[in-house]
Amino acid sequence: MTTQFSSNLTLDDVSYRVTDAEPYPIFHPDMLGIKVSPMGTFCWAGYIVSYECKDGQLFARSMNLGVFKDEPLVNGVKPDPLPECDDLTIASMFGRCYTDVWLPLEYTGEVLLGNDWVGNLGRVHYGSPRTVEYNEIKKVVFSKGKIQQITDVSDQYVEKRQALIEAEEEKREKKWNIEESKRRRMHLKRKILGFLTRKKQPMATHRNDL
Repeated sequence: MTTQFSSNLTLDDVSYRVTDAEPYPIFHPDMLGIKVSPMGTFCWAGYIVSYECKDGQLFARSMNLGVFKDEPLVNGVKPDPLPECDDLTIASMFGRCYTDVWLPLEYTGEVLLGNDWVGNLGRVHYGSPRTVEYNEIKKVVFSKGKIQQITDVSDQYVEKRQALIEAEEEKREKKWNIEESKRRRMHLKRKILGFLTRKKQPMATHRNDL
């Protein structure tokens, strides 16, 4: 499993990554009667959504859906034409893109948003970036699609993130030390092997002997 593409939410003209939601999901194509298929190892869910809050209302502004045969409408909007490409599989790699659908949502729950990603902190290359991997974190409470509260909860993750950063640095240093030790042993082996197997060099020929 590779790193998964995650949805984003624009709040006050700032784009954040959706890192968590309770309940999950915020939106699913099933809600519209649309069946989706995985778009690849980068998106097993089969859909990626760009959300936006406008005048306190939550919208699904645009989305990529893993639909490869049908062209269902989303809020009355058709999918964008496929890009010109000789290989249809490559052209539809990200499914079908729906732009500016502005589908109003009636989601009720809490959503965590992340901005300023610090990097992969121990996930290897699996899943989506976690909340703790962002420096700026906001919690947004919705009721039937309307914003009820926005709270900056960044401070709650500082200690855990710092501990993960230190653990990653220690892991990298340990790995470097092991690799450096291997390089030195290999270098020493080559020197010893070269010393033991070198051939006796012929004596130089003097001009007077010619």
